[in-house]
Amino acid sequence: MNLLSVKILLIIATFSSVSAMANPLFSLENLERERAALLKVMTDSNLTPDVRLQKHNSIYRRMTDIERMVLRDDRIASSDKVMVKKAFESYDLTFLVHASAEQNTKPLNHWLNTLGINASSISNSKMGYR
Repeated sequence: MNLLSVKILLIIATFSSVSAMANPLFSLENLERERAALLKVMTDSNLTPDVRLQKHNSIYRRMTDIERMVLRDDRIASSDKVMVKKAFESYDLTFLVHASAEQNTKPLNHWLNTLGINASSISNSKMGYR
């Protein structure tokens, strides 16, 4: 490597490490996105069962890892940001994979039960605009 390419690599490394340190809630934000993707896959009627299962398993593994990262990140735990407070106040919804495993239920069932949605509440609901 010549001197110019080494300098460029050092500059890139510096900027990428600074941007990663600038947002300590990055992993929590990623967790929110992954949870939304998991719920979308589980409720998408356009997917075949095989495709749904494949996508579900992929997202589920990523969510498991991200949930562990968030739970072990001291910067998040000590943060006073509203997003962090709400995330830990609603543990069962934020950490969906771990909470559903603790309850021995599937993530979608756990999500719906936590929100109080069941067959009875769906059948009693009325379709329309609010």
